[in-house]
Amino acid sequence: MHSEHCVSSHLRLNIEEYDRIIRTYIPRYEESRGVQLELLAAANIPARARIVDLGGGTGSLAEAILERFPSSSVLVRDIDPEILALARTRLARFAHRVELSHGSFMDPLPAADAVLCAFALHHIPALERKAEAYQRIRNALRPGGVFLNTDAVSGPFWPSLREEWAVFMAGQGFTLEQAYGNLDSWAAEDTYFSVHQELTAMTQGGFESPECFWRHGPIAILGARV
Repeated sequence: MHSEHCVSSHLRLNIEEYDRIIRTYIPRYEESRGVQLELLAAANIPARARIVDLGGGTGSLAEAILERFPSSSVLVRDIDPEILALARTRLARFAHRVELSHGSFMDPLPAADAVLCAFALHHIPALERKAEAYQRIRNALRPGGVFLNTDAVSGPFWPSLREEWAVFMAGQGFTLEQAYGNLDSWAAEDTYFSVHQELTAMTQGGFESPECFWRHGPIAILGARV
């Protein structure tokens, strides 16, 4: 994994455009966000929960959490200082309920009632390293806590899933050639594992009963209760 990751160079876009553009890149982005928040609510964590948004980017997930759970607090951890600055501006209205932290997936996390990730952990290129990241997440979670990770997955039907993904982008204003070009370009930094591989890595990281909670095509929500 690169020691630094810069969203603006990785996706070749102006960073302020990220929130708009990501919805043209990722199938079912809004739907997966809604499901992730519903799963967090169903976990019945404490009202004053401490939640970590790992790889939090622009702060869009943190913003949604803070709005949905008005007594919670969120730590946003990201490796990209430029995008953290954008998150700081975005989340300023939440004042003392937000903390921003510059760091990687491999850095220890503070004790938390929930750890959420959205389209971030695919930047870890090896399953062994991913299992280590999962172990850090598991170690941070308090009893009754929850881990929810929304991301792209591959598996035995990846060629079909990749085609489905490209066709989605082609419906968002890209040509099909551009859509496949996007996927080829992202592959330099993004690695998508199968659901089976992900759940195995979570088990190796110390989660006793990891599950796939939701999936549509190449997008899934994986995680576990502790």
